[in-house]
Amino acid sequence: MVQIARALIVMFAASLFFAPQAAADQDEYLRKLESRYPYLSSEQLTAAGNKVCNAIRQGIPASNAAIMVREDLGVSVPVAGDIVSAAVIELGC
Repeated sequence: MVQIARALIVMFAASLFFAPQAAADQDEYLRKLESRYPYLSSEQLTAAGNKVCNAIRQGIPASNAAIMVREDLGVSVPVAGDIVSAAVIELGC
């Protein structure tokens, strides 16, 4: 299980490295995530996205940001990865 989680985190981090940068768009960030994860409030998602951006700007790797989101929100590794990915792409971290 731990090996699978590590593999997912590594793949996720690589996808972020090669992802194109986009302009910050909080509405699009929330639209993408709220439809997929209705059990998370817009406040939770916004706070997580802001926290991810702060972490990324401080040089924390995306894989560590995903772990942070997983622990903060109590979600799975793939869900945390989606939140980090959406924050990087839509919020312009």
